[in-house]
Amino acid sequence: MFNHLEEINRRPAPWERYTADLLWTDPWISGQMLALHLDESSEAASRGSEFIQRAAAWMTDRFGLASGRAVADFGCGPGLYASRLAQQGARVTGIDFSRGSIDYARAQAAEAGLAIDYRCQNYLECQLDQGFDLIILIYCDFCALSPKQRGRLLAMFRDALKPGGALLLDVFSTARFAGLQETTRYEVFPEGGFWAGGPHHVFSRTFLYPEQHLALDKYTIITPDQTRVVYNWLAHFDPQGLEAELAAHGFTLLETLGSVAGDPHDPASGQFAVVAQAV
Repeated sequence: MFNHLEEINRRPAPWERYTADLLWTDPWISGQMLALHLDESSEAASRGSEFIQRAAAWMTDRFGLASGRAVADFGCGPGLYASRLAQQGARVTGIDFSRGSIDYARAQAAEAGLAIDYRCQNYLECQLDQGFDLIILIYCDFCALSPKQRGRLLAMFRDALKPGGALLLDVFSTARFAGLQETTRYEVFPEGGFWAGGPHHVFSRTFLYPEQHLALDKYTIITPDQTRVVYNWLAHFDPQGLEAELAAHGFTLLETLGSVAGDPHDPASGQFAVVAQAV
């Protein structure tokens, strides 16, 4: 027991493990994530419909999407942005490796008569066609990726965009990181919960890596049959650091915004968004 507890509380090296596949492909957990996406009272997986509608309208206007321009929505989930952009006239490709979310998105698109190309794939491994006018990566997904993964993704974006095409993404800020603290928590769920349908125990540790402005929420989930560990990494950026990373992978920063709905940038906010263009 002592050795198990030592491992539960061990501080991993930065980006030691990547476990997003468990979060998004496990049937139970991905089902819980889909429910959170669709829950208007929660922003644990997606922002509210009012914000999403405002963001879709701003994107349509800012990037001229109503004329049938091609958009790739990376990490599209159940199509909350993709469906709205398609309704505005964009030609949308949505990529996500949650089967439940893609199935839901496809059903919703069919019901609404929207011709959206939904693909159930890990977007780090997908083969994307060329010729997109806009690529979006929303809800700070960029922050959950290691520097190597981010570089791979940016190279894919650069190759897939048309000349003059744009990249829109949002990230957590270093201002948010400054307010975080390391924490330890233990919970028991005798009737089941988010991580499992049956009884389970959850040990949660938050680790901070100030030099990298990196946070890790490490969850150890213990059921009667197995022990699983989920690593939720979150990198934090300032505009200058993000601009340098984009430039290193062939992008020039065009705009720094407060959100993907076009709000003005607030340096004290926990998030910001950028518009970039392949060089």
